[in-house]
Formats: sequence, C-alpha cells, structure tokens
Amino acid sequence: MFKAYRFVFIAIIACFALTQCTSAPQRTPKPQERPDVQQQTLDLEDAKSSADWLEEAWQASNDIAKNSALVQAALTLQDEKEWQKSAAILSRLDKSQLTNDANRYFRLAKGRWYAHNQQWPQVYKTLKGLPEQFTQKEYKRLTLELLAFAAGERHQYWQALTWQVEAQRYSDEPSPNMLWQIARQVTQSQLPTERPRDLVLAGWWRLIDNHHQAMTSPGAFSALLDNWQNSFPNHPARELVNSWVSSDSQSNEIDKRKNTLVAVLLPLSGQYEAQGLAVRDGIIAKVSETRSHELVFIDTHQLSFEEQQSKLEELKPAGVIGPLLKDSVAEWVGQTSLNTPQVFLNQIDADTSKATANSHSIFFALNPETEAEQASEFMSSASSRTKRPLVLAANTPGSQRMVERYKESWSGINEPSVSLFSQRDDMKSAVETSLGLVGSKERIRAVKIAAGKIIVDEQERSRRDISGIYLPGNLQQVRLLKPFIDVSISPFAERIPVYGTSSAHELTNQLGDNDLNGLIFSETPWLVRNGGQNILLNQWLDARSGWDLSQARLAAMGYDSVDLLQRLPIMQRMPGTHWKGLSGVLSVENQVVNRQLQWAAFKNGSITVLKEQPNAGKNNR
Repeated sequence: MFKAYRFVFIAIIACFALTQCTSAPQRTPKPQERPDVQQQTLDLEDAKSSADWLEEAWQASNDIAKNSALVQAALTLQDEKEWQKSAAILSRLDKSQLTNDANRYFRLAKGRWYAHNQQWPQVYKTLKGLPEQFTQKEYKRLTLELLAFAAGERHQYWQALTWQVEAQRYSDEPSPNMLWQIARQVTQSQLPTERPRDLVLAGWWRLIDNHHQAMTSPGAFSALLDNWQNSFPNHPARELVNSWVSSDSQSNEIDKRKNTLVAVLLPLSGQYEAQGLAVRDGIIAKVSETRSHELVFIDTHQLSFEEQQSKLEELKPAGVIGPLLKDSVAEWVGQTSLNTPQVFLNQIDADTSKATANSHSIFFALNPETEAEQASEFMSSASSRTKRPLVLAANTPGSQRMVERYKESWSGINEPSVSLFSQRDDMKSAVETSLGLVGSKERIRAVKIAAGKIIVDEQERSRRDISGIYLPGNLQQVRLLKPFIDVSISPFAERIPVYGTSSAHELTNQLGDNDLNGLIFSETPWLVRNGGQNILLNQWLDARSGWDLSQARLAAMGYDSVDLLQRLPIMQRMPGTHWKGLSGVLSVENQVVNRQLQWAAFKNGSITVLKEQPNAGKNNR
C-alpha cells in the first residue's frame, strides 16, 4: 500500500509540474500518408512499466541514479500514452545530473514529446546525430523514424527517405510502401546529382529519377521501368514496380491500341460559349505543335449528359478533356462506367470527388481560392513574429471564401486581421479603422482636451503591427482601396507591402499601371512573362478581338490540359513531379492539380516579374 501511495504522490507532482510548462500553440498539420508517431513503441523484451521505473527512482541512492530511472520512466509513460506525465518528468530533470547514457535517452524522450506535439523543427534539433549513439536496434529505428518524419514535415523528402531507409534496416517488418510514400514526394531539385553508393538507396534514387525523366518523354516511361527492373532485381520496391508495369500494360489505352483520339467536352454555344471557345483554342494550339493527338469536340450545351456518354462510348477515345462547368463535372464524376483518363476542367466538393471519381481522372481548376492560399503562404513566410497581416475584402460570398482560405493557410504566429466592407462608401472608413487611424484621432482629441492651450502634435499614426495588406478584390475595388491605404500609412512608419490577385491585372493595364504602383499580385505566368512584352500572348490577343485576360487564362488552361493528359499516370503516381505550363507550375496530388502562380508587381508604370517565388506548398489548387 505504501508503494502505491508513493506512485500516486510522484504522479501528482509530475502533473503539477506540467502546469508550470507552457508552449506556443501548434498549427494543425495537414494530413499526410505516414504512420502515426504516437503509435510507435520501443517493444523491448522484459521492459519495465512506468510504475517500476518510478519506484526505482524513489529507491535510488543518489541523484544520478534517480534521474536515470526518471528518464526511463518518461520513455515508458510515452509508450503507455501518458504524454503529459512524461512531459512533466522531463521538465523537472536537471541535464547536468545525467550521465552520457541517460542523456541519450533523455534526448530521445524529448524528441518523442516534440513529435507528439507536431513541433518538427524541435524534433530535428533535438535528435540530429543521436541514432549513431545507440547500439540497440529499437532505439536506432525509433530515432531515425522520428528524424524522417521531421524532415518530411519540413518538405526535405530526400533526407526523410534516407533516414527512413536506414530505419527499416532495424525493423522486423520493413515496408516498401511506406518508403514510396516518401519517395514519391521528392522533387527533382532535391534529388542528389550523383547516384548513392548504398544499393538500396540507389534503387530509390533511380526510380525517382525515372519519373522525373519521363515528364519530358512520357512515351519512354515503360522502357525506363523495364531498365529499373533489370538493374535492381532484388530491391525492396521490386514488387511495387512489378504491379505498376502490370497495371499500366492493362490500362494504358494509348499504348495498347495506338489510339491517339482525344475527346473534348466544352460549352461551344450558349451562355458560356466564349469561355469554351477560349479553352478550345488553347487545346488546338498545343496539339498543332505536337501533332500527337486527333481531337473531337463535343458541345456540352447542345448534348445532354446521356448523349455525351453515348458519343464517347462510340468514339472510344484514349483520353478525355473536360467538361468545363462545375455542374457538368459533377454529373461526370457521379457516373462510373467510363474508365478512360480524363482531365476535368473544374473542381467540385473534395469529399465527393474522392469518393466517386475514377482513379484515371484529375481535376484542373482556375479557382480564386488558389490565389488566396498562395498569398497566405507567401506572406506568412515573410511575416515578422511580432506582426500580423490585414485582409480588406468585400462582404460578398466570393470574397468571404477567399478570406477563409487565406486564414486556413496562414502559418504565421499571429492570426490575420480581417475587415469587410459592404459598399463603396465603406472602404475609406474600413481602411482607417483597420490601420488604427480612428483610434489615433480619438487619442489626439483626448490629449488636446486634457492639454488645454498647450500645442499638441495632430499627426495621426497608423498601426505598427501590420506586416502586409491583402486585397482579394477586383480591379475597381483595388483602385479605390490602394490610395486610401497609401495616405493612411503614417509617414513615421515603414511602408506596408500591399498584395492583390490576378483580378487587378486586366487587358487595360497589361503593360503597367501607375495608379497601382507598388501592388504585388499573383498571376498566370504566361500573362506576365517578360514583364508584359510577351509576343505570343499579344499576337493571340490581337487575333481574338474581344478577348480579355480572363479568356487568355482559359486558353492557357486548355493548352496545359493536353500536357497533363499525356503525363497523367506519372504525375498521379508521383506528386513530386511537376510541369512548367502556361498557367503555372503544375503538380498533381490526390487527383487535384496544384498550380503555382507567378508573382509580379506594378512598378514605375510597368510590370516587373518577381524573381523570388513563394513556397506554394502541397495543397494549392
């Protein structure tokens, strides 16, 4: 009974100590395909329970022995999912009272705690260089896996793969599928230029490199996989590659029947005729360059969904592009009879698309939320730890969706401030209130009343805690807001960068805009290439009288859809691959095309393309 009492007493002290420890709130991580760190245990034979280790600490004859037992208790509590009790013990330990051996276990326990809380930079800092210090394979494996997870969360996928390959050497149940989930994220820039000496790692290196090579020559992909099979017959990934080769030989209709026919579903008449024709022009332009496909266009405005299906069953195309309208995409996603590679030119609810779309299809959309997400990530990466962004937007459903996506994507310390206006007359007051000028004026008035006849400085001062201002509105709204912002910034403060969207870039200011001087905006790369001196674009606009830049964006989308259709199997299998298209740097993950945009700025009456690009992340759409 006395022993049980002592255990409860130590646990109470540990819980009390936990309340003395605070940490920064963690951003909820985006789901990734990897094992749960919290489910990892050491699985040592004849391991003691946490109660046993706490009892040993209680009975210890000196501080060094006591602290060594407490470290082991902390590790065991983590295996028992008692994370808070473990953290409380770790917070009370004096590192100077730890032996070298105990310090290794202390670092491992701290690393596991940081991983439990998704504090990946701390995991990396705590555990780097630790695996080599362990002799037991269980500790080596766990430490390497934690480092691999931390590298993956930092998007250092090749380093993550290297550590995970090493970790699986100490595992009783190695998993090639787990390794592929990491390997498929490795970008070409992350891949070492030279083949690794380690044979297993060399096999992964070659497999990743084959996918990147195939992006320029999709037709050579099968031969590259055949060569890989011959070069690495005993590699852990051999069964995985064998399944790809078997699946591709059965499902790849272009290779199987030498069929080059592509069916295109677009609204070529009716309300959305102009949009459909713009996409059509882009598709024709691309195919006329490569001469790789025959095209059949189907007017989705003239034919019912059933008639479109019947037409495709008759044509038996090798691939399908479209439809364009969201309702039409929803109809196609809802049917399961077509098993042909298809590039949908819009997006529907994510849960619906994942539940019903066939595995050979992808969703390619020019949705405004993409711009809000990339602006949020760009601005958060450049944000000061003590400052926050300000979002000024119209109180409309479209603007509110962009504001929500911006807030969801924010990874800075301080949450964004948001100010909505309902009509044009509210804009000036929204800017002044958001920048703190209203409060500054009230403070000046109060001081003047208190000062009486004493002269008081009447210069209003704007807030100093704003890192940047985001304007997700159209050109008319930005033209009105930008001057209000410029005159509202205190002359004593640094200039605050102002960001906008492609909506602020129209045909009328294609070559520049003095009224928007300093505005940084995201755009389809094709439309700002060479700072507005894009010969091909200008020729296209001249040939299509009545076109504006929104039609040009759709033409770029149609152009890129042909490239996506040709590379669909490669890009679906490996999100780390990308294609530099007219509409952006394109990659595919979870059947959705991620589109990295170009950043540019109105500067001195012209458009300047920014060399520094934001980190678009994995989930821009």
